[in-house]
Amino acid sequence: MIRRSLAVVLVAVSLGVVSCSNDAGNSQSGQLDGIGRLPGYDFWAPVTLPDGVELDLPLPAGGPVGGRVDGNRVLLVGDSILASTAKRYGNEMCDALKPLGWQVAIEAEPGRFAEFGVRVLQARIDAVWDVVIIYLGTNYDGNESSLRAQFAQMFEITRGVETIVLTTGVFRDSQKAVNKSIKSAAADYDHVHVLDWASVAKLQGVAGKDKIHLSDTGRAILAQTIARALDYAPYREPSCLDPRFRDDSGIDIESAMTTLP
Repeated sequence: MIRRSLAVVLVAVSLGVVSCSNDAGNSQSGQLDGIGRLPGYDFWAPVTLPDGVELDLPLPAGGPVGGRVDGNRVLLVGDSILASTAKRYGNEMCDALKPLGWQVAIEAEPGRFAEFGVRVLQARIDAVWDVVIIYLGTNYDGNESSLRAQFAQMFEITRGVETIVLTTGVFRDSQKAVNKSIKSAAADYDHVHVLDWASVAKLQGVAGKDKIHLSDTGRAILAQTIARALDYAPYREPSCLDPRFRDDSGIDIESAMTTLP
């Protein structure tokens, strides 16, 4: 568990990252009290959470996927939550994943429902990816069977590619049904691994004022969570790839990207 006064493990990124110092306690051994060393991480960065808030970064079922793939190309598909970490905004995701050796493509647009993921994957899967990461379901019309079918269709498209699907933050009761559908669909596919983002999103300081989109801290933590789920790529030729899907007219992301007071 990581408390407010400690540092969260993070790859060296442009979020004010600093290298290990004596302030981290036993930084020489790469350890933090209560959490231990995360595989492959050589740097530490401070992430401040409110007093009394504890953070336990989740892993996908089966552990980090970096050791199970042969290449370093990762495709991230999502809505405004993921789009806010793209290089046209804060660039937190690529900043976190490049030092691990990944070539990062973020295909995410605000206001998109799960069917967007089907469209993106149909258009982009032939570009050859080693890992696909999906964050969709924030926008939900209440049709649980349709939602499950759309996730199943995404998982069919990614057969043969290690796939991580994140649960959504539970900012309203209907998101419980969303996360149930995600887990139910994923259970039918051996190549799909669920990452429990919902357990992190509920913590004070992760969401912004609207309780849906992420604060500055939340975006950093999302990037760290995905970095931990990936770990090092098999080889180091990192880059931030240009997206094909970048229509931001669905919502004013910059307004939504406000931090808690």
